[in-house]
Amino acid sequence: MRVLKTEGDGMEKARLIYEQSTSNVTTISCIPKPRLLPLTTMKRHLRALLSDLPNGPGVYLFYGTGDYLLYVGKSVTIRTRVRSHFASPDERVMCRQIVRVEARQTAGELGALLLESQLIKELRPQYNVMSRQKRRLIIARRVSTHNGYASVILEAVSTIDPRKGGAIMAIFKTRTQAKEFLASSAREYGLCPGVLGLERTTRFCFWYHLKQCRGACGGLETVEDYNARFEEAFEKRRIKAWPFPGTILIEESTGDEGEIFLVDHWCLLYSFVFSHTNYKLHVRGAHRFDYDSYRILAGYVLDEENRSKIHRPSPEELRVLLHLAAA
Repeated sequence: MRVLKTEGDGMEKARLIYEQSTSNVTTISCIPKPRLLPLTTMKRHLRALLSDLPNGPGVYLFYGTGDYLLYVGKSVTIRTRVRSHFASPDERVMCRQIVRVEARQTAGELGALLLESQLIKELRPQYNVMSRQKRRLIIARRVSTHNGYASVILEAVSTIDPRKGGAIMAIFKTRTQAKEFLASSAREYGLCPGVLGLERTTRFCFWYHLKQCRGACGGLETVEDYNARFEEAFEKRRIKAWPFPGTILIEESTGDEGEIFLVDHWCLLYSFVFSHTNYKLHVRGAHRFDYDSYRILAGYVLDEENRSKIHRPSPEELRVLLHLAAA
């Protein structure tokens, strides 16, 4: 693990630098009329597009007429992945619009995943249908009924502070997804639909009469037993506790070249590419909790095989990196 040599809360310093760097940014988007390439020239066009593409890890961007961004994707083998788009009948319309392909190489898969997620949200490519809209997340916040049974209320939020997430039991993309999870958890763990707010009732819920509820709605079950099952039901959906006392550095490298990621409480602050002893700012993170980035980082950080690539930066290292970010 490489060590740098330039105090305080790294998250707060990084957030200030980010806000200053983006305060004057304006995004304008327009959709030009698509021009479809003839099918007879697609093979020749594909060869031209692939000729300069690397076959290592990274992100690729498809541009159409007027340099309009069509799609952003990632792969550990960029050229091979781009070729596969043209072999898919479902993507033929998009591929006939591609005028050029831009490749942004990364040191490894983690860098590709994080960069793709950020670019989709920032640039909103036309064909990244599922990710291009900025949506409010739905959180299930823990509350208690008047007699002590654990329940949740669903709230739509724009941002989440993971350092204050103790009462957040789960995060969902939509309210429908949240209600489906509550219903399936009620069946699997014997939770009460009335207590969970899925059913309005003044006494016993409908499931109790079907002998599928143990009677929490009528106070027949002990609070301790019910709440233990409630906690178990939400265990896999909860935001994992940040397992470090502060900011960490993650390194992906091949020899003397690679990328380091400055991360704090599941938030990507910055990434820097390096070659030998030279460092350059690569990605400015959103400096706020992003659910997609959280899933990427949690999968990486909590994997024991990656522990050797993670270390806590010294105050001097942190100062150097934040100075580079502000330059």
